[in-house]
Amino acid sequence: MDAVTNTVAISCALVVVLCAWKMVNMVWVRPKKLEKLLRNQGFKGNKYKFLFGDMKEFSMMIKQSKSKHINIDVEDEVLPHVVAFTHQSLQKYGNFFLTFR
Repeated sequence: MDAVTNTVAISCALVVVLCAWKMVNMVWVRPKKLEKLLRNQGFKGNKYKFLFGDMKEFSMMIKQSKSKHINIDVEDEVLPHVVAFTHQSLQKYGNFFLTFR
């Protein structure tokens, strides 16, 4: 009976370790590897932030753009209100940039 208990315990520990590795790989290793590959190809942008990426900055910009008045008569003033985060990234990094959402 003791051998069966040890086998089950080792199997459960192995499953937990494998699941933990898959999770770490999904939320940290793979995004960092992708970021490195894209930066080597010349893409610019914000660094990868664990799990939430640019969502805090993105939501803050949406909140700010909703609080401001839009002048419909001027075409250049509509874009920063509608897609504020993308517009700022375009201004900051150029036509090709990275975002992590």
